[in-house]
Amino acid sequence: MTKYLILFLTIIFTSCKGQTQKTNEKEEVKDPIAIIQENEKKATEKRSENIGELISIISFKVKTDNKKDYEDGFIPWASIENAKQDLPNLYEGDEIVIKENSVKVIIDYPLTNQYEFTITSNDGFSRKQLLSEINLHYFKLYEEEEKSATVKTIPIDKRTTMYNRNQTNGKYGIWGHDIADLVLSAIEVYKTSTGQIILILGIES
Repeated sequence: MTKYLILFLTIIFTSCKGQTQKTNEKEEVKDPIAIIQENEKKATEKRSENIGELISIISFKVKTDNKKDYEDGFIPWASIENAKQDLPNLYEGDEIVIKENSVKVIIDYPLTNQYEFTITSNDGFSRKQLLSEINLHYFKLYEEEEKSATVKTIPIDKRTTMYNRNQTNGKYGIWGHDIADLVLSAIEVYKTSTGQIILILGIES
């Protein structure tokens, strides 16, 4: 009886071990393009209603001489990577678009775990101020991601299966896009029930 019991347990152990290996193999070969498509879908489905009342939307556009591609003479976004170059030509860049003295900014694209920061100003905030701060914090979070990740970013010249940035497993779980891909087209301004101002970024790629 003992002999048959040992044989039975050995078969179960071998079977389970083999099943685990198969599962791991499936996880390793998961299509990276499918991962990006899934994350993009989740990003578009995010809802902001529970944040508070939407009180305004701030648009961003940059003056350009390239009227072949932009008939009205404006690019309908500002670069995240090259914000400093866009600042001088930012449409109504010095206009105070938020009068409150403190705002919380939420960055959630292309992140698995969102990044937040708070900025203060005695005179409110202009488009130039907001773009400058967003630029600064995007570079900061991308740097923190790379330092904290064990799965590192594949350099562009070494990407073979796809051009997009691979997903890394650092503090924020950045996926799909290098910072050079990102542009700011708008900011949604929300006010919570306690009066806090929260900014949700309209980031495109």
